[in-house]
Amino acid sequence: MRKTLAPIALTLLASLLLAETPKLNIRTKNGFPREEERKQQMERLAKHYDLSKYTITRDIIIERGAMNHSSPVLTLNLRFLDNDDLALSAYVHEQGHWVMMERHRADGPRIFEDLHQTFPNLDYRMPSGDGELRSSYFHIAVGMLEWQAMEELAGPERARKVIEWKQRDHYTGVYAILLSHRDQVEAVLNRHDVKW
Repeated sequence: MRKTLAPIALTLLASLLLAETPKLNIRTKNGFPREEERKQQMERLAKHYDLSKYTITRDIIIERGAMNHSSPVLTLNLRFLDNDDLALSAYVHEQGHWVMMERHRADGPRIFEDLHQTFPNLDYRMPSGDGELRSSYFHIAVGMLEWQAMEELAGPERARKVIEWKQRDHYTGVYAILLSHRDQVEAVLNRHDVKW
């Protein structure tokens, strides 16, 4: 039994040692002390978690007062300095947008139609959505990528708590769909091979 398990354990250990977050190019917009704190938080999280699978763009700006957004440069605000799980989820959420932009740009119309047909009654007005029909539906896909990443990084219980918290905070209709229709959302993503 030991002879069988030893090679498996060595292979697992080697893969853990080789996998690490790629070097992130994080800079602050203004050099404010709280921006520097958020930069340090992200650097610490990148050391603690293997974010290689969840890092599409390495260029990140920390900007006080900004809304988190993915493009043209992934930008994070200071909102979750006191909560690493929410800070990590913001990071993978914005990287999820890069998955959609980089890997599924051509599939976008079909993915939108599939999501719209599956969930025809999404209220896209804020705070239920982001204020725009198309991008609110794409937030369903991005939110699912976010949840899947958080499960792998922080475990199912902490990941669900993040999604539940967000459902009460913003994109309430989007996160409500994720929480109540996860299997259907994953089926849509699987049909279009949307994954990390």
